Amino acid sequence: MKHTIYILIFVFGLSSCINQTTEKSANKNSADTTQTVSTDNPKQVIYIKNKSQYDQTFIDGLSEYNKPIKLIDNFMLIGNDTTYFPDDLSLNKEYIFKANNNGQKYVLTVKRINETTLKFNFQLFENSKLLQTETGEANLPSLFFLGPEGEPDIQTGDSFFSQEYLKNDNRIWLCINIGMDKDYKGKQRAKITYRYTDKSKQTANLEECPVLRTE
Repeated sequence: MKHTIYILIFVFGLSSCINQTTEKSANKNSADTTQTVSTDNPKQVIYIKNKSQYDQTFIDGLSEYNKPIKLIDNFMLIGNDTTYFPDDLSLNKEYIFKANNNGQKYVLTVKRINETTLKFNFQLFENSKLLQTETGEANLPSLFFLGPEGEPDIQTGDSFFSQEYLKNDNRIWLCINIGMDKDYKGKQRAKITYRYTDKSKQTANLEECPVLRTE
């Protein structure tokens, strides 16, 4: 009888140790992905559930806003307001936007790699000859929640709202606008505009870029 009691005590004790170890492991994993970021703005505290989901330039720019901010998966809590990140492009899916205008062909390939960043490749052809190409990453502005951009669509005669993604360094300023709704044929829309710091490299006027569409 005593032998049976000892066995039961041992089993219950082992089970308790396993549960405690599991809880500690879960707490450690949570701590690894949860961060509170201090900024130069003493009024600003930023809570981030998983930092890998947001580009660092996006996080840095949030210091300009004087309200507590939480980044949680696909949404932001700004004070008491909830704002969702743009999801017009599915995560990790490649989209190809194209347009033709005055003998030129525009091809923009994009993939949204996290909540704030597009990986892109842009090619401009003239009479089947590659005229310009640009690749890299473009990021959602930190204060995107203040309002979307409006873009005219000459083909349909209307306008559409878009979210812009920016690349800005010493070599180039680039903006990709992704439409927030589809056109009447169910196609997604985009525009790209860029300017080189060295204007001698600008072989085309991208200020007049047409609206590009998925096929």
